[in-house]
Amino acid sequence: MTILIIIIIALISFILYFYIRPRRTKTSANIPYLESLIAELENNDDLAIKKLKEALNIDTELVNGYIRLGNLYRKKGDIERAIKIHQSLTVRPTLRREEEKKVYFSLVQDYLESNRPNRAIAFLREILKIDKNDKSARELLLKIYEDMQNYQDCIALCEEYSDLTGEQRLAYYYTGLANTRLSESGEDKEERIKETHNLFKKALRIKPDSVSVLYNTAEFYKNNGDLKRAKEYYLKLLKLQPDFAFLVLNDLERVAYETGTFDQIIPLYEKIFKQNPKNFSVGFALANLYEKKNEIEQAKDVYRKTSEMYPDAVLPRLYMMKLSIDTKAIKKELSEIEKILSVNHFVCKKCGNKTKKFTFLCPNCHSIESYLPQL
Repeated sequence: MTILIIIIIALISFILYFYIRPRRTKTSANIPYLESLIAELENNDDLAIKKLKEALNIDTELVNGYIRLGNLYRKKGDIERAIKIHQSLTVRPTLRREEEKKVYFSLVQDYLESNRPNRAIAFLREILKIDKNDKSARELLLKIYEDMQNYQDCIALCEEYSDLTGEQRLAYYYTGLANTRLSESGEDKEERIKETHNLFKKALRIKPDSVSVLYNTAEFYKNNGDLKRAKEYYLKLLKLQPDFAFLVLNDLERVAYETGTFDQIIPLYEKIFKQNPKNFSVGFALANLYEKKNEIEQAKDVYRKTSEMYPDAVLPRLYMMKLSIDTKAIKKELSEIEKILSVNHFVCKKCGNKTKKFTFLCPNCHSIESYLPQL
């Protein structure tokens, strides 16, 4: 719809330019250019290309015509030709500021389409040299850095443009940078661990209730053998972000067992589930612990409440059925069905994108900490 509006505006502007502007000499409208706009409106790209070529033979100064021609070739998959056309415009000394930005934006799209993000970054930087307040260029540059997991440049860009992002995203960048440093080799390990620790601390100062920061900080302590501190951050995540409990339940139980504090887990789960019976991840974990203690009726009650919250969900009913059946063969079959149904699916609450593997950054809409499990 946006492209359609732009084309219509361009068509109207072109007509006004040739018929309304004051002129000293009689000027004829570039009819092929008008025809190319109409063809593009009708999604007839081949005809639009043909007419654009005719128009450019008449008037080689039609910069927008060359831009559109390159864009059409990119749309048809001929990216190298698109780049060649757009690149040829960059050497024109008479380009106006806005024309130059349009050319660079087209080259950005060309290089992104051809999976050459570093070249796209270079042209976005050129746009920001022309206009440092260009919001589209700044946001696209940040998205490319995110896709490349180049958190150092994400942070640098946010420092350069303080209004570019919020605390949650900035904390995520510092967490990502910490994990990147931790995974590097060839340097002094102790120094890397110290730097990573400082980066996590900085992320926590920026956004103390960030899911990604709390989770990764806990993992950092766990992997370095400090189980007491790991448990501390697992518990903070459960307290501050209970909807994301699914991330830490298994690790929390393991750490609690190894630190001799496992007796605290069931009361904690009971409290969270009572506050929000829709938190099926905690509910299932609680019911599982009841089963291990042979408190079958309590487990059934949890599954029953979950079924009431999610009347269309099969899994809690299946768990209840399994607890009600004594036949080993049937239980075995039900266990196989459970394995199939219990595979986690996560849905982005911002754009609805679905994935089987949890991630803190939605690859579709670039929202941070927007994925939650779906029953």
